[in-house]
Amino acid sequence: MRNKNTGKLLIFLMISCFVCCKDKSGLSFRRKTEKEEIGISDKIQPQIAFSKTLHSFGKIHKTESDTVSVNFTFSNIGINPLIIKKVDVSCGCLSANYSKYPIKKDSIGFIRVTVNPKLLNGSFNKSVFVTSNSINEVDLLKVKGTVY
Repeated sequence: MRNKNTGKLLIFLMISCFVCCKDKSGLSFRRKTEKEEIGISDKIQPQIAFSKTLHSFGKIHKTESDTVSVNFTFSNIGINPLIIKKVDVSCGCLSANYSKYPIKKDSIGFIRVTVNPKLLNGSFNKSVFVTSNSINEVDLLKVKGTVY
């Protein structure tokens, strides 16, 4: 009887130790994120806020328009300066230009997306990927329209 109770006590102690040693996430051996390791708070991180993330060009006549462009404006609503690292487009029919300087808190920057309708036929819905040091790291912009 004594060995049976000792075994139960040992199991109880092991379970108690495991439960007590867990951290807040419920994992006992969770790796810290890069932000946690260097002590960066989300409150001071740069944060990009676009005025819009989708633009419709509507109907574009292929022979009358060389290119059409739209400016996506954004502001930094974080504390530290925002830096656009790169802007990638989803096809060769698009090009992008952007603010190359650090955007301070509450300042405005732009991303100009240009569409070459001569490289498109019919409806299009294209993506632009904005990589920055913002909390999001990558933001998605969309342009659409119809070339006739």
